[in-house]
Amino acid sequence: MTGRNTLGILGKKLGMSQVFLDDGTCVPVTIVQAGPCPVMQVKMVNAAEHPEGHRKASINKGKKSGKHDRARAADGYYAVQVGFDERAARLCSKAELGHAKKSGLDSGLRFIREFRLDKAPTQVPGDSLTVSVFEGISHVDVTGTTKGRGWTGVIKRWNFATQDHTHGNSKVTRRAGGIGRQYNTSHGVPKGKKMGGQYGVEQVTIQKLEVVKTDAERNLLYIRGAVPGHANGYLVITPTVKNEREMSEKPGMAVSNAAAKAMIAKGR
Repeated sequence: MTGRNTLGILGKKLGMSQVFLDDGTCVPVTIVQAGPCPVMQVKMVNAAEHPEGHRKASINKGKKSGKHDRARAADGYYAVQVGFDERAARLCSKAELGHAKKSGLDSGLRFIREFRLDKAPTQVPGDSLTVSVFEGISHVDVTGTTKGRGWTGVIKRWNFATQDHTHGNSKVTRRAGGIGRQYNTSHGVPKGKKMGGQYGVEQVTIQKLEVVKTDAERNLLYIRGAVPGHANGYLVITPTVKNEREMSEKPGMAVSNAAAKAMIAKGR
């Protein structure tokens, strides 16, 4: 089974399409360009665990003294920092260029994330992650930033029902209605009341999406269904934290629901 602290990959949503399976079933998929992702930094619990050639750091003491090498300190946890989508050197700050050059890159990257691990990683700065990290993995979790929908009302934002479209109730059918309280000792608008406001542009994770197809030559993932965000939006893809066992494989489970039995029969 998969866990929460696992190595993933960064990617970009290219768009949606459809794929025909061997049995002729048409499946809607999202095409994601997953990698290649250069490894920019590796973090270890103890300083001695860092790979050879990466056990030194530098400290800048100003114009007079300049830079001096020092022993690299322990990070206190295991992690791999990776990046995606190259950015021109002229658009990068000196700090970004200095960090990128430590891993052998000529310029910075637009999208950088860190994956925490349970044990010491085998990767070293300068390595590259591709879709091969998902070999043998059937389901993934995808994290992205949703589309911005601007300032919306309660019908669109919270799926409220509309008011009655009857005589005398014109022009207010899509409004929230009463928002206050007039009972007991509670008065006024309650905290957290769902109302109109900014909708979208927030981080969302969709769990246990099926990997329909993998194209290793072009670093493409074909993921069943929709994923958060707009076209060319950045994504973080990790092995799912959900249990991947089928319902029929769970010991001691009694299935009485007709819909659940149908899912088992279809092998979902």
